[in-house]
Amino acid sequence: MIANTALAAIAAGAAIAGPAHAAGAAFSPVLAGLGVGVALASAPGPVQAVLFAESVRGGVTRGFRALAGASLTFGTLLIGGALGLSAAAPRGVALGALQVVGGGFLLWLSVDGFRSRGEPGRSGASWRLDLPPPARGSLAVLLNPGAWLFLAAVAPPLFASAHQRGGVGSALIVAVVTMAGVAAGDSTVVLLGGLGVRRAGGPARQWVAWVLAALLAGVGVWLIVTGVSSLASG
Repeated sequence: MIANTALAAIAAGAAIAGPAHAAGAAFSPVLAGLGVGVALASAPGPVQAVLFAESVRGGVTRGFRALAGASLTFGTLLIGGALGLSAAAPRGVALGALQVVGGGFLLWLSVDGFRSRGEPGRSGASWRLDLPPPARGSLAVLLNPGAWLFLAAVAPPLFASAHQRGGVGSALIVAVVTMAGVAAGDSTVVLLGGLGVRRAGGPARQWVAWVLAALLAGVGVWLIVTGVSSLASG
């Protein structure tokens, strides 16, 4: 969902700075929101890795439950931005702490993925903490530094343009359209994992699950190392 804020910024800037003629000027913030949503969905990141892993593990139903949690969380943050609530970009100690906690969450998901047998419902050791898919999707957004950087750097100019053209109502429409674009793109990730990979044979599906777990572990370790470095230098 949130991985490459620069890509989203380019998409938003191109859409907002387009020619302001006739009806196109009124709809440019909405088109910008759609472009940002598509850009975010096309840039693979930790959230999409979590959604893909959940759908491979438990099928389309589990994947869409995780997507519902991620979409509700990100959508709420977007609506807050549209209503004028600004988010400060995490820096220094705050950014380092967020990276460490987010990396730890991804490492936990990685361990959980290695223990899972790719079957729906509970699996692995009975004593392990089992977060429901919606909570996993929500935490994947909340603990993703890229999400907060997007909300602090890319979303405000987009909503400001919408406010100038049509007030709060226009900004809310932009938020909804942006979320719709992101959700549509992430839905393809869920379908790919739940209908594509999951229909493969047991050994192939298990190997994919392990590769995804290793990917989550790699991203988690990178975030932790980066966060610790930030904390040490701060």
